[in-house]
Amino acid sequence: MAFDNILGHDRVRRLVSGALRAGRLPPALLLCGPDGVGKRTLALAVARALLCESGADGCGHCAPCGRVERGLHPDVIVVQPETAAIKIEQVRTLVREIGSGPFEGRARAFVVDDANTMTEQAQNALLKSLEEPASTSHVLLVTGAPQALLPTIRSRCQVLRFGPLPAAVLERHLQDRHGLSADEARLRASLSGGSLGAALAFEADGYRAVRDLLIAGLSRLSSLGALERMDFAQKLDEADDPMLVMTALRSILRDVAALRAGSAPEAVLNRDAAAALAALARGPLGARAVGLGDVTEDTRTALRQNANRLLSMDVLVDTVAG
Repeated sequence: MAFDNILGHDRVRRLVSGALRAGRLPPALLLCGPDGVGKRTLALAVARALLCESGADGCGHCAPCGRVERGLHPDVIVVQPETAAIKIEQVRTLVREIGSGPFEGRARAFVVDDANTMTEQAQNALLKSLEEPASTSHVLLVTGAPQALLPTIRSRCQVLRFGPLPAAVLERHLQDRHGLSADEARLRASLSGGSLGAALAFEADGYRAVRDLLIAGLSRLSSLGALERMDFAQKLDEADDPMLVMTALRSILRDVAALRAGSAPEAVLNRDAAAALAALARGPLGARAVGLGDVTEDTRTALRQNANRLLSMDVLVDTVAG
């Protein structure tokens, strides 16, 4: 079945499956939620179900299901940004297709991925098609930033909200479907923010390199002078991905706080570094780890808003040093 391969989101799956079986799928759906949690996957599952020869949920075995899966069915059109945005020309072509009938199946599905990247002009061009689509056309807008869409667009769609996937669900999936070890799956699931996409894209070697750099610096931070702290901040600034630095630091502080509170070494995320983390927990960092987690998140937010990286790292290091 088309929806069986979708991880989590049981409520959303039930709503969509019920609407398909009853022949009452809305002409326009807005699938919104964090990146990497399965919004596009569900949109394509809806397309399969609409065109399946065997049933409303999509059998996965008939010719139409296979063609949708391979991106070859003429009644399923996927639009996505060609560069940074979905342009007016793409949407004008889409509008013409929405107004026409199916080529082969009983319906047509139009998936607009990263719909929030449509320019305002492109959104306005789409508006009439959402108001008066062909009876056999279904438009599925997929976005991680619904607030970037015009209110007039949002108001004409049935909204399906996706939340982060539970860490336990991700952990089982990573072990069962992707063959990861229990420790690796647990680490990825815990650091992914509920996103399967982020968990699969996780670079374990890069993460551990950054984490070990942080642990080494944190273990001697209280004894460093001003120039040595600046050098440590410079090394953090030179990391390829500042968000990875923040993720690694947050995970270290989480483990240090847990160990300080009496958790067993087996409970930490970074089990391969449990001994070094236990030493940090016994030191002055242990008592401040919880509060410093909030400081780390404030730094992450500042970096996302294009704050100066080196200055942000410098302030963070000084704050952690106390």
